[in-house]
Amino acid sequence: MTIGKTLLVLLAAQLLICTVAWGEMQVTPKFSLREEYNDNIDLERDGESDFITLITAGFEIDWETRLFELNLDLGLEYEKYLDNSDEDDLRPSQGTHLESTFHLYRDTVFLRISDTYERVAIDEGDQGGIDNNLTNLTDSNRLEINPYALFDLSRTMQLRLDYQYENLWYDEEEGDDAEYHRYSATLSKALTAHISSSVTGGFTQYRPKDATDSLYDATGEEEYDRRDLSLGLQWQPVEQMIFAGNIGRAWLDYEFSDDYDTNLMGLRMDYQLSRTLSLALAYQEDITASVEDGAQDRQEYTFALGYSDRISVQFDLFTRTDDYVEQNRQDDATGGSLSAEVPFDDKFGMNTLIRYTDYDEDSPEYSEQYQRYGFRFALYRELRQGRISLGYTYNRNDSDQRNEDYTNNIIYAQLALRW
Repeated sequence: MTIGKTLLVLLAAQLLICTVAWGEMQVTPKFSLREEYNDNIDLERDGESDFITLITAGFEIDWETRLFELNLDLGLEYEKYLDNSDEDDLRPSQGTHLESTFHLYRDTVFLRISDTYERVAIDEGDQGGIDNNLTNLTDSNRLEINPYALFDLSRTMQLRLDYQYENLWYDEEEGDDAEYHRYSATLSKALTAHISSSVTGGFTQYRPKDATDSLYDATGEEEYDRRDLSLGLQWQPVEQMIFAGNIGRAWLDYEFSDDYDTNLMGLRMDYQLSRTLSLALAYQEDITASVEDGAQDRQEYTFALGYSDRISVQFDLFTRTDDYVEQNRQDDATGGSLSAEVPFDDKFGMNTLIRYTDYDEDSPEYSEQYQRYGFRFALYRELRQGRISLGYTYNRNDSDQRNEDYTNNIIYAQLALRW
C-alpha cells in the first residue's frame, strides 16, 4: 500500500461529495530547496561525508462544507546525494497527511478518515540526531478509517460508539506491517458545569501482515487481542486551567505466548498562565506498538512550558520507561529540549534547538547506555512569500560501547516558499 494510491482513493470520494456542496476551500502551494554538507551521514564512529540536495514541492488544502471538513498536506520530496547515489530517494514529503470528517447523518453518524506518511525511527535506542534523515529511519504510512455515532441520552449524558480500522505500513523490512480493528463504546456525563466523567470499554484485534505460525517461529509477529476498560474525569475550575485523568486496565490475549495485563493511567494538567505563557504536566501509562519489537508497556512523565509573543520559546522535559511485552528488554530514557525563535526586526532573525537524551537499553542480548546531545542554530531572512535560512547542526553520541560513539556536523542553506 502506498500513500499515493490511498490519497487518490480518498480524494476521489471527497470530490464526489463536493459536487453537491463546494463550501469554502483554501489552497496553499509550497516549495523548498535545501543544500547541505553532512560530515557523517551514517552516524558512525568513522562516518562518511556527502553533499545532499533536498527538493520539496507540495500544497495544503483546507476545505469546509456542510457535509465534511478536510485538511490535506500533500507533497513530494527528492533527496540527492553527490557521492552516495544509492541513497537517492523520491518519496512523499515528511508530514504528508490527510485529516477529514464526513457528516453522514444529521449530527449523529460521522466518518473520520486520516492518513499520515512520515519517517520514523526503527529502534528508538539506535542512532539518531537532529536533521538526521537517513540512519535508523524508515518511511511509514498510517491509514485510519473511523466511523462513529453519537447519541444524546439526556441533556447531560452522551453515548459514543466507534469502529476504527488502522493499516500500518513500513518501507523497511524491520518494520512490522499490521492491521488493527478496534471496537469501543464511551459513556460520558456532565456532573456539573465544570466536571465531566466517562467510562470506556474497547476490544482491539492486532493482525500483523507477517503473522507467526507458532511460538518457535521467529520470522513473523504474533497476533493478539486486547480488551481494555477505563474511567475518566475532567475538571475545569477556571477557563484557563484543565485537569484530566483516567484509570483502567488492559488485557492482551496472545495466540501462542503467555497473556499479559497491565494498568492504564493518564493524568494531565493544562494551564494558560497568561496570554503568552502556557504550562502542561502529564503522566501516561499505556501499551503502545514499537516499529520492530512488538508491544511495549510505556510509562512516561512530560513537562512543557511555552512562551509565544514576538519571541517564541518552548521548553520540554520527559522521562519514560519501556518494558517490551514480547522480549526480555527494558529501555529507560530521560531528556529535554529547548527551542526558540527570536526576530531581530521585521525581516531578520534566528532560531535554535537544543536537545539532550540519556538512554539506557538493557536486555540479555545487548545493553548500552549513552548520552546524546544535539544543537541547531540558524539565521533567517523573511521574504515576501517565504524565508531563506543559513544554519549549522551538531550531534554527539557518548556511549559506553566505544564503537557507538559518533559526532555529526551539518552546514545547510534553505529556501522555503509559500504562495
